Amino acid sequence: MTEENKNLTIIDSWTVPTREERETILNFEDETQNWHIYTDVSKHARKYEKFLDETKPHRKGYSKNGGVLAMIEGYLNDSALVSIRQRARLTDKQKELASKRLAELRKKQNA
Repeated sequence: MTEENKNLTIIDSWTVPTREERETILNFEDETQNWHIYTDVSKHARKYEKFLDETKPHRKGYSKNGGVLAMIEGYLNDSALVSIRQRARLTDKQKELASKRLAELRKKQNA
């Protein structure tokens, strides 16, 4: 068993909660300057799995149905950047121009 594996707990038969019960929680601990994550939203688990700090205790849960990664819990490593930004809101004119650019690009790719 490697050093990293000593800190990993794998749950092979994770019971995936209903859509209403799923959550992603990111906590920042000011004293240690670390981000802690818990998520049982599979999309988020797959996205953040590569950022888990494997030198600290962490858990991964795999669904009973097919063994897909369904949950992670642990600390994020130093390469992770946590940020929140506002979604870009395009005006109708901007949407129209973007649509035209995309149509032109698709024409060029299909030619």
